[in-house]
Amino acid sequence: MNRLSDIYGKSIYSDSNYLGKAKDVLIEPETGQIKYLLKGKPSTLLGKEKNEARKYIKENFIPFEKVKAIKDIVVVEGLR
Repeated sequence: MNRLSDIYGKSIYSDSNYLGKAKDVLIEPETGQIKYLLKGKPSTLLGKEKNEARKYIKENFIPFEKVKAIKDIVVVEGLR
């Protein structure tokens, strides 16, 4: 079992494509489940226009159900 703190800083890969490093996670407060793995800091969204914010979210928020393995790296499926 991994600790949440073990995820931070790990490289994220999809197939053989490097996607970035894990910077943060978003947790659903009601259930305690991890909803998203973030490649960027959520505070980066502050002050962005709506279209910029959508693009940032699409590029940096990975739905946690796409995570298939966490060891030395994080492996996700279905992303480029």
